[in-house]
Amino acid sequence: MKKTTINTILLCIIAIMSVSICFLIFCIVTRPRYVTINESASAAGSEVVNIMEEPQLAVLPVSPNDAAPTEEADAPSPDTMHGKTSTRVNIRNAASEDAKVLNTVDEGTTFDIIEIQDNGWTKILYNGSEAYISSNFVIITND
Repeated sequence: MKKTTINTILLCIIAIMSVSICFLIFCIVTRPRYVTINESASAAGSEVVNIMEEPQLAVLPVSPNDAAPTEEADAPSPDTMHGKTSTRVNIRNAASEDAKVLNTVDEGTTFDIIEIQDNGWTKILYNGSEAYISSNFVIITND
């Protein structure tokens, strides 16, 4: 085989790989990190938050009665954020991929969100205690 033929084949392979890498980068950059869905509205009307913007942390309201726990403190407040899973995902006891898996839940499992953290994890209320789920699999819902 001539050198020019081999060079042409290699250049074609490099061109195909370059286009593939550009496509993958585009897909990663444009994917939604959080999707806010109003349960009464259709999914087509949902707003997708741009992941290139500064992340917005959930700020939970603090009432003056937080110092004295009551039976009402266990019930989620109306301002509590709710979420559901976008796919089958692990619930963990800490915000790490190395943390112990408490359970694996199916797509659409709902939960109360305690905090959305900067480290890519969301703290949730799971079976009455705090647990963590990767923020990549959280869909924030407005009930």
